[in-house]
Amino acid sequence: MTHTKSEKRPWLGALLAFFLPGLGHVYLKEWLRSVMWFAFAVSAVLLFVPLPDAATTGATSVGAAFDAALEATRDLPLKALLPIWVVRVFSAIDAYWLALQRTPDEEEGDQCPSCGKPVDEDLDFCQWCTTPLPERDGPNGPTEGEAVSR
Repeated sequence: MTHTKSEKRPWLGALLAFFLPGLGHVYLKEWLRSVMWFAFAVSAVLLFVPLPDAATTGATSVGAAFDAALEATRDLPLKALLPIWVVRVFSAIDAYWLALQRTPDEEEGDQCPSCGKPVDEDLDFCQWCTTPLPERDGPNGPTEGEAVSR
């Protein structure tokens, strides 16, 4: 049987997750983990980065508040930035590991020649795309390529 490898690239998932925790998991379609890593990143920022008041900076709009927050993060000590970097690195490692786990091994069993998904051993067709499997004789009679003689 033909084996297809996952089209997801581990290095791309890790790179996306490093720049924005959770984005690499969106690439891998791991929605719950994506939300979890993004929540970790936001929590790290909210807990360890002191954000300025709108009253002291004179920020009245969202853009001005964002600029003030960027200005506040420029002079942060290492102990305030360390938790943010830890979340980014571990998010990238997790995305890389997940993408590697999605790559099927060569010894996993039979796969459908049409869609490439794993096939149940007891069936003579693919349960995913209903393609008949030519090398199996099932309860429905002979499969493709065999002549029916009476």
